Amino acid sequence: MGPRGIKNSAGQVYVPHYYKRALDAAISRGEEAVIQYVRGYLYKPPSDGYKKLEDVESLDLACEALVADEAKPYAFLFTDEDRVAANERLAPHVQAIEDRKAEERARIDAKRAEIKRNGLPRTELDASLRTRRDLG
Repeated sequence: MGPRGIKNSAGQVYVPHYYKRALDAAISRGEEAVIQYVRGYLYKPPSDGYKKLEDVESLDLACEALVADEAKPYAFLFTDEDRVAANERLAPHVQAIEDRKAEERARIDAKRAEIKRNGLPRTELDASLRTRRDLG
Protein backbone atom coordinates (compact mmCIF):
# COMPACT_ATOMS: atom_id res chain seq x y z
CA MET A 1 0.00 0.00 0.00
CA GLY A 2 1.40 3.36 -1.00
CA PRO A 3 1.81 6.49 1.09
CA ARG A 4 -1.38 8.26 2.09
CA GLY A 5 -0.04 11.69 2.96
CA ILE A 6 -0.17 11.14 6.71
CA LYS A 7 2.24 13.54 8.42
CA ASN A 8 3.48 13.94 11.97
CA SER A 9 3.55 17.28 13.78
CA ALA A 10 6.92 18.09 12.16
CA GLY A 11 5.45 17.56 8.69
CA GLN A 12 7.32 14.31 8.10
CA VAL A 13 5.78 11.01 7.03
CA TYR A 14 3.88 9.61 10.02
CA VAL A 15 4.93 6.11 11.05
CA PRO A 16 2.95 4.55 13.92
CA HIS A 17 6.01 3.06 15.62
CA TYR A 18 4.27 2.19 18.91
CA TYR A 19 1.43 0.42 17.09
CA LYS A 20 3.79 -1.47 14.79
CA ARG A 21 6.10 -2.61 17.62
CA ALA A 22 3.17 -3.83 19.70
CA LEU A 23 1.59 -5.56 16.72
CA ASP A 24 4.89 -7.28 15.88
CA ALA A 25 5.13 -8.45 19.50
CA ALA A 26 1.57 -9.79 19.34
CA ILE A 27 2.33 -11.58 16.07
CA SER A 28 5.32 -13.25 17.66
CA ARG A 29 3.04 -14.57 20.44
CA GLY A 30 0.52 -16.03 18.00
CA GLU A 31 -2.95 -15.59 16.53
CA GLU A 32 -4.81 -15.18 19.84
CA ALA A 33 -2.44 -12.40 20.93
CA VAL A 34 -3.03 -10.56 17.63
CA ILE A 35 -6.79 -10.85 18.06
CA GLN A 36 -6.57 -9.54 21.61
CA TYR A 37 -4.30 -6.70 20.53
CA VAL A 38 -6.68 -5.58 17.78
CA ARG A 39 -9.70 -6.08 20.03
CA GLY A 40 -8.05 -3.86 22.65
CA TYR A 41 -8.12 -0.92 20.23
CA LEU A 42 -11.88 -1.19 19.91
CA TYR A 43 -12.53 -0.37 23.54
CA LYS A 44 -10.23 2.56 24.26
CA PRO A 45 -10.25 6.22 23.22
CA PRO A 46 -8.75 7.04 19.82
CA SER A 47 -5.11 8.13 19.72
CA ASP A 48 -3.58 11.07 17.86
CA GLY A 49 -2.71 8.63 15.09
CA TYR A 50 -6.37 7.85 14.64
CA LYS A 51 -7.08 11.55 14.08
CA LYS A 52 -4.31 11.60 11.48
CA LEU A 53 -6.08 8.78 9.63
CA GLU A 54 -9.30 10.80 9.71
CA ASP A 55 -7.56 13.94 8.44
CA VAL A 56 -6.32 12.16 5.30
CA GLU A 57 -9.48 10.09 4.87
CA SER A 58 -7.64 6.82 5.47
CA LEU A 59 -9.81 5.21 8.15
CA ASP A 60 -9.58 1.99 6.14
CA LEU A 61 -6.14 1.60 7.73
CA ALA A 62 -7.60 1.57 11.26
CA CYS A 63 -8.10 -1.73 13.08
CA GLU A 64 -11.76 -0.85 13.46
CA ALA A 65 -12.30 -0.89 9.70
CA LEU A 66 -10.87 -4.40 9.55
CA VAL A 67 -13.03 -5.64 12.40
CA ALA A 68 -16.20 -3.93 11.18
CA ASP A 69 -16.13 -5.63 7.77
CA GLU A 70 -18.00 -8.94 8.08
CA ALA A 71 -16.93 -9.89 4.55
CA LYS A 72 -13.26 -10.28 5.53
CA PRO A 73 -12.05 -13.90 5.70
CA TYR A 74 -10.98 -13.40 9.31
CA ALA A 75 -14.29 -11.84 10.43
CA PHE A 76 -15.15 -14.99 12.40
CA LEU A 77 -12.33 -14.12 14.81
CA PHE A 78 -14.33 -11.15 16.14
CA THR A 79 -17.67 -11.05 17.89
CA ASP A 80 -20.76 -9.08 16.95
CA GLU A 81 -19.99 -6.88 19.98
CA ASP A 82 -16.53 -6.21 18.55
CA ARG A 83 -18.07 -5.14 15.24
CA VAL A 84 -20.55 -2.86 17.04
CA ALA A 85 -17.69 -1.29 19.01
CA ALA A 86 -15.65 -0.87 15.82
CA ASN A 87 -18.52 0.82 14.01
CA GLU A 88 -19.28 3.06 16.99
CA ARG A 89 -15.67 4.13 17.17
CA LEU A 90 -15.51 4.78 13.42
CA ALA A 91 -18.85 6.60 13.18
CA PRO A 92 -17.90 10.09 14.43
CA HIS A 93 -14.75 10.09 12.32
CA VAL A 94 -16.61 8.93 9.22
CA GLN A 95 -19.17 11.66 9.93
CA ALA A 96 -16.41 14.27 10.27
CA ILE A 97 -15.06 13.27 6.85
CA GLU A 98 -18.53 13.41 5.31
CA ASP A 99 -19.15 16.83 6.91
CA ARG A 100 -15.89 18.19 5.49
CA LYS A 101 -16.76 16.89 2.04
CA ALA A 102 -20.25 18.40 2.25
CA GLU A 103 -18.78 21.78 3.28
CA GLU A 104 -16.34 21.65 0.38
CA ARG A 105 -19.14 20.78 -2.07
CA ALA A 106 -21.24 23.65 -0.69
CA ARG A 107 -18.34 26.11 -1.16
CA ILE A 108 -17.80 24.91 -4.72
CA ASP A 109 -21.51 25.09 -5.52
CA ALA A 110 -21.71 28.61 -4.07
CA LYS A 111 -18.72 29.75 -6.13
CA ARG A 112 -20.19 28.20 -9.28
CA ALA A 113 -23.50 29.95 -8.64
CA GLU A 114 -21.68 33.26 -8.09
CA ILE A 115 -19.74 32.85 -11.35
CA LYS A 116 -22.90 31.89 -13.18
CA ARG A 117 -24.64 35.01 -11.83
CA ASN A 118 -21.78 37.48 -12.22
CA GLY A 119 -19.43 35.85 -14.71
CA LEU A 120 -15.76 35.22 -14.05
CA PRO A 121 -13.99 37.98 -12.18
CA ARG A 122 -12.14 40.10 -14.72
CA THR A 123 -8.65 39.13 -13.53
CA GLU A 124 -9.47 35.40 -13.78
CA LEU A 125 -11.03 35.86 -17.22
CA ASP A 126 -8.01 37.83 -18.47
CA ALA A 127 -5.62 35.17 -17.16
CA SER A 128 -7.71 32.42 -18.74
CA LEU A 129 -7.72 34.18 -22.11
CA ARG A 130 -3.95 34.81 -21.95
CA THR A 131 -3.33 31.14 -21.17
CA ARG A 132 -5.49 30.00 -24.08
CA ARG A 133 -3.80 32.48 -26.41
CA ASP A 134 -0.34 31.30 -25.30
CA LEU A 135 -1.30 27.65 -25.83
CA GLY A 136 -2.91 28.29 -29.24
